[in-house]
Amino acid sequence: MQLADMQNLLNYKVNRTIFVITTFIFSLFLSNCLDAQTTAAELYNQATAKGLAGEYTSAIDLFSKALKLKTPYPDATFNRGICYYKKRMYMQAIDDFNTLLKGDYSNAMALNYRALCKLSLGDNNGGLKDLTDAISLKNNNPEFYFNRSLAYYALGNYSEALTDLNICISLDENMSQAFYKRGIINYISGAKEAACVDLSKAVDLGNSEAFDVIRMYCR
Repeated sequence: MQLADMQNLLNYKVNRTIFVITTFIFSLFLSNCLDAQTTAAELYNQATAKGLAGEYTSAIDLFSKALKLKTPYPDATFNRGICYYKKRMYMQAIDDFNTLLKGDYSNAMALNYRALCKLSLGDNNGGLKDLTDAISLKNNNPEFYFNRSLAYYALGNYSEALTDLNICISLDENMSQAFYKRGIINYISGAKEAACVDLSKAVDLGNSEAFDVIRMYCR
């Protein structure tokens, strides 16, 4: 075999080896990516189950692990935020909702939960703004009106609070808390008869707290 032929054969073997190694590395990289995505989904499902069971600390840990493997992961970020809220870790929850809203300010539920965190921290005006924005995005959710009524109530604006509670009840006639809160505001506003009717309705819907108020003020 001539020198040129030997050189060509050597080049072929080297190139073939490089191709095989490169293909193997790429396949390994792709496999790891797929494994990471699958693992992130599995962690998310485990975290969701923990959250539904009220095991918020474990859920937060699992959501965090999922987010390390897959970013962005809006569902994991949102649900971790809710778990933080349930544990009264309001600033951490706000961080998660901020992350979501930076990417998509049309996320009405993220605005709603961020508002609840702000209300819990005493930022009533901030909560009011978030809830107003949420309602502008989705004006048929009774929860948003109820929560905004809490903001108005905290700010001493009982008239607007009653307006929101009226809308809330028109959208969901079975929300006992809405009747309870409207009863309280009516009582404060001097409409005792209307207050007692609302409180009685709240009791009918299973609100035992309303019954305690009735025994004190509706005799």
